[in-house]
Amino acid sequence: MENEVRCAALYRVSTMRQARQHDTDEETIPMQRNAIRRFVQSHSSWKLVAEYTEEGVSAYKNASADRDVLQDVLRDARNRKFTVLLIFKADRLSRQSLEYPVILAKFQEYGIQVYSVADEVGGKELKADGQFDKLLRFIEGWQAETESYNTSIRVAEKMRQIAEKGRWTGGKAPYGYRLDPQAPVHAPLSLDEKEAEIIRLMFRRYLDEGIGTPAITRDLNANQIFQRNGKPWADGSVRRIMQNPIIAGRLSYGRTVRSGRGKRKALGAHDFKNVILSPIYPHLVIIDEARWQQAMDRMANYNRSVLIPGVIRHSRADSGPLLFTGMARCAHCNGPLVSTSVTGKKMTTKGPKIYAHKAYLCTTKAWKSKDLCDGQRTYSMKKVEQALLTAIHRTLSTMNMAVVVHRARELAEQRLWAQSSRQHILDKQIREVTQLREAWLTRLDQFLVHPEASLYSEDVLAQKVREATEKYQKLVAEREIIMQSAANLNEQRQSLDQFLQIKDQWWQQFLSAERPRQKELLKHIVEMVIIGRDGYNIYYRFDLQALTGHDDARTVEWQESGQWVAQS
Repeated sequence: MENEVRCAALYRVSTMRQARQHDTDEETIPMQRNAIRRFVQSHSSWKLVAEYTEEGVSAYKNASADRDVLQDVLRDARNRKFTVLLIFKADRLSRQSLEYPVILAKFQEYGIQVYSVADEVGGKELKADGQFDKLLRFIEGWQAETESYNTSIRVAEKMRQIAEKGRWTGGKAPYGYRLDPQAPVHAPLSLDEKEAEIIRLMFRRYLDEGIGTPAITRDLNANQIFQRNGKPWADGSVRRIMQNPIIAGRLSYGRTVRSGRGKRKALGAHDFKNVILSPIYPHLVIIDEARWQQAMDRMANYNRSVLIPGVIRHSRADSGPLLFTGMARCAHCNGPLVSTSVTGKKMTTKGPKIYAHKAYLCTTKAWKSKDLCDGQRTYSMKKVEQALLTAIHRTLSTMNMAVVVHRARELAEQRLWAQSSRQHILDKQIREVTQLREAWLTRLDQFLVHPEASLYSEDVLAQKVREATEKYQKLVAEREIIMQSAANLNEQRQSLDQFLQIKDQWWQQFLSAERPRQKELLKHIVEMVIIGRDGYNIYYRFDLQALTGHDDARTVEWQESGQWVAQS
């Protein structure tokens, strides 16, 4: 037939039990074969020229590269032995959220149409276009990294100017305090006496009894004295509270720094070189400054081995021997995993032999309580890193990055238009809030001259001026960010092209790099890894908020799952 459409069918079941079921059972091989053949017969010009069968092959546990039958289908598709591929349902192709769009993209590249016959009445054509949205997040997050960094610098500078005046820069009240509108405007906080007493208890035990923060943490949890959110204390949480200079009466700014993956860590008191401290405000004092400084000196002396003059300090997550510390969390309790050494004894013909190896340690089990986590205490470095790096390499190798980059460039143009529209709205809002602020300032000036004629008290007028000023500053900062983002459009295009050029060499650069550099390279593509007894999840980095510029943009999670492979 001149217009004959050559079709192929792919049948798959996940277990050998399904493969042996009778024809009447759902989604068995015979069931799929009958459904697809009826579908072909309903199209007069279609002819089934090839059938492929995967029996007992899980599309969730097995990557596409390990599925021999699927590779045969892809090879024949590339050679144009058929033009239409039929499957029973979409999940017959793959159950892995990352590989599914990649496999579809391959068939689309070869000019093959893919149909599922059971997902919709009359069949459903599966297309890769919509699936690329997930892959685009990878490029968009990488592209937005520089822009987000520049934005944070501008916002930080504005906040620094407020802090230099000795004023509260906002945010939620620190532990030991509550927001209080009756408190002074420059430091609108008052003591939470219940929490303040717990802080005093920490210092009594630390300074007077010589008890370390790990023991203080265990005692607090044992006595059912938990954090403000009801969760058990961790050693790091106790230390952060004790190191906060606000408990000695001083507001601070710049005390937290980035530690990777967008997270922040608090600096110790002896790292305050660039921290802005206010004068002492008596109403904020929980611990006398001299006593607080005594505790800080003790903490610094305890960590003397890492306090090297002239050398920038890094956290152990950044400088440690394991690749994924700082990114790895426990699948059972969501606690961070850190580096540890595991020792054991093995009997040999020459007698017992002591061995040691590096491992990932669950901090909840080790530092809080083993009853708070039902997962493993440690995970072998060799097993974890071999599995995760294999998965990441496979991801980079199978992506059709040229198509993704092209789509990302198109979205950059769309974002520019959206930002231009938003800028017009902001200009209008800035004019309105400027007029409102001037009006409240005028009323405040009139009050100072004729207070008896004013409808508002001085405090109310001052609050209205402050609110209008803060809104004006926020709108101006947002407008500056949008203007800078538009100005960086060409730079963003260049960064996309640059990424496309180095994509194929990335893995070679990674393998040849020193371990600290490898950790930095991984942070460009991996947001987080979840490690558990049965397997792992890898969360790749993307940020819809950075893409759209809207605070209410939803973060979309793109992840890859896998199970551990037995070590030989």
